Amino acid sequence: MRQNVSILVGSGFSIPEDIPGVRQLNQRLSKIDESEILIHTDQKAMFLNGQVDPNRWSRWDERIFLQEFLEFYSDEVLKPSEEFHYETFYDYYSGYLTNHENKEVIEDFYKRFNDKHFKGSDNHRDCYNRISDFNRSFNQLLASQLHKSKYFEDFTTLNYIPYDPFIGFLKELLKTSDIKFHTLNHDLFFDWLGHHHVDLWQHFTDGYQLEGSPFYGTVSYDFTSGTDKKVHKTYYVKLERFIDKFDKPLAFYKLHGSVFNTIVYTPHPDQQKIRIKDNYAVSQFLMEITDPITGEQKFVNLWDEVAPDFLSGTTNKTRFYTGDPYYKNLFKHFEKNLSTSELLVVIGYGFQDPGINEYLEKYFLSSGKHMVVIDPYKPKTDLLEKYKATYIPKGVTQVTYQEYLEQIPSELKLKAE
Repeated sequence: MRQNVSILVGSGFSIPEDIPGVRQLNQRLSKIDESEILIHTDQKAMFLNGQVDPNRWSRWDERIFLQEFLEFYSDEVLKPSEEFHYETFYDYYSGYLTNHENKEVIEDFYKRFNDKHFKGSDNHRDCYNRISDFNRSFNQLLASQLHKSKYFEDFTTLNYIPYDPFIGFLKELLKTSDIKFHTLNHDLFFDWLGHHHVDLWQHFTDGYQLEGSPFYGTVSYDFTSGTDKKVHKTYYVKLERFIDKFDKPLAFYKLHGSVFNTIVYTPHPDQQKIRIKDNYAVSQFLMEITDPITGEQKFVNLWDEVAPDFLSGTTNKTRFYTGDPYYKNLFKHFEKNLSTSELLVVIGYGFQDPGINEYLEKYFLSSGKHMVVIDPYKPKTDLLEKYKATYIPKGVTQVTYQEYLEQIPSELKLKAE
């Protein structure tokens, strides 16, 4: 019978991929000038990287508010000894949206903003809506820092330096075990690697499925066919939707969501909240349904959440672990996977999430099972000493293939004939 092995990775896992870590994200997001960004009429926000915004007058107030709200937080909320941390900041303003926390201070800033820019008028946006607009744009700007266009490319890779030793470790484990791979990251690195590495793709599942999906997006493209004539075409492309099916040996769980996930709402009267995978250059979401009157198939446009679906905030995200049905279900998987695993390998996670630590201790460590922690900086937690974990003071790509193999207990190794 095949055994289970759990893997948990944090932001340190993706740093060799040149994906920004927490420090770089804090530097980029702590101060944003309104001239650096675009907020489109469709509410999509992005950093300007050489592009020209032809409609600078559009949503100018949202851009100014974003800049000045960040300045207010750094100048008036943070203590002189404190540094900006995007997750702590997220807790600060999301607390206002959910529980009216920091109400007096935030609404005082909102009033001063209106006095300065609108002569005291609210410009038809109350404080709650201003902060909601800010949240939508800020999340998109954060997500943009974790995007890499190569993760949308469709090609198979035979090896992937410098991750080859780690991939070899996965291949060896897959000979005898099912791998439950959990990530706290929002980026698309392992999504892409699992789908495209020649030794992994056939084992890989992430709970999403394309076959049978009624969800589509539109993609437009200008064809030239090697001539000076341009033909503009728009196509419908089928999109994967989450079906909670993890039926292959390398099961991938994104516990904190993804910059790739989009929430759409199906039509009334039986409206449902569905997670789908966005795709490159998709601009609109549709669903194929059966017309209740004619019985014919037809497409209907869907309302979608503009910002991608991922969790942020040191305390805010823990509310979703048991509150939101989608994340509650993922954490049920996490609980079961930990409970049934014989080995836990933690890579690039600093043990700074109390909710995650509680799961690790309650459903794995307290049973006397072994944890291996791989991180160049020793995490500040008592769990390593308390449960006699193996600590390897290296990054994911610095550990050799032989060192990885040494972490596999004898009962999980392939027995010689």
